[in-house]
Amino acid sequence: MGSSSSPGARRRRVAIIADAVAETQERIESATASSLFDVRDALAGQGFEPMILEFAGEPASWLRALREGEFDLVFNLCEGLGGQGSEEHLPAAVVELLGLPMTGARALTLGLCLRKELVNAHLRAQGIAVPDWALVRAGEPLAWRRYPAIVKPAAEDASLGIDDRSVVRDGAELETARARAHQTWERVLVQRFIGGRELNLAVVEDRVLPHAEIEWALPDGLPHVVTYAAKWDTGSVYDRGTVPRLLGPGEERLSARLSALARRVWRAVDGVGYGRIDVRMDERGRVWVIDVNPNPDLSPSAGLARQASAAGWSYGDLIARIVDAAFASQGALSRARGARRAEVPA
Repeated sequence: MGSSSSPGARRRRVAIIADAVAETQERIESATASSLFDVRDALAGQGFEPMILEFAGEPASWLRALREGEFDLVFNLCEGLGGQGSEEHLPAAVVELLGLPMTGARALTLGLCLRKELVNAHLRAQGIAVPDWALVRAGEPLAWRRYPAIVKPAAEDASLGIDDRSVVRDGAELETARARAHQTWERVLVQRFIGGRELNLAVVEDRVLPHAEIEWALPDGLPHVVTYAAKWDTGSVYDRGTVPRLLGPGEERLSARLSALARRVWRAVDGVGYGRIDVRMDERGRVWVIDVNPNPDLSPSAGLARQASAAGWSYGDLIARIVDAAFASQGALSRARGARRAEVPA
């Protein structure tokens, strides 16, 4: 698994792509830098020749380096392009155009899942439970009557824009939260807030990893939501009050339900590589999908690595499996293209 070549052969070259512009932003700097170098070291330890290629705002030279680097694989760590999270799908599209094997999701999946209103509609059309939502632009009227609700950016990840005031209980709080969100984002999602258990489902290749649950230990009055501070502000109230735990003995039936849902959702978005699906369970035990996150954080301290560890994988094993999935996906794509060409009359 993940071996680069036989003795004496050329070491397979891997381009690790990342967005250097994003790394100047506070929320990304530590996590992206960590995963960037940890992934590099893991690949080198497996006999690959990794090279970091960061996008610094000038497309032509970056594309030329990718095209002319004789790379056998691209390890995609781009969470956006030019510091814009909404452009996350573009680096993947470039790699697909070049025909190189690539880790993680394809551009179509990345673009779909980033647009929360689109992925919600796509999942619901396939019978998957998603809380009611509405997309609203700045200055538009909104008729909304389902409370509590949560207000969040329509095309961001990493809990950007979410804090304790994002969960609203009435129309006045909704309008206040909307106005605050629209100061930064034109498009905002308003969604029914499911106030029960939150669980994280992780998929790598065709394997569903052990599930994790957020243990709420927040002071009275704070809504049970994973905020920006919970993910990025170490030592904050929300960081201390949203500690993940693995599902344990006695929860096998729930785990089986969640695994089946994870596979169903991942298939629905044409997921390949690795991803995380966040769900909420209401008081009746019904499970609702609240987020689909292809290519989640790969730093060793992040949730995916913790869940991989619970499956008995080291961090190196996780990276090796992601690499294997990339080559397998590229092989399947090449075979499908070959089959289509064979069907075209001469």
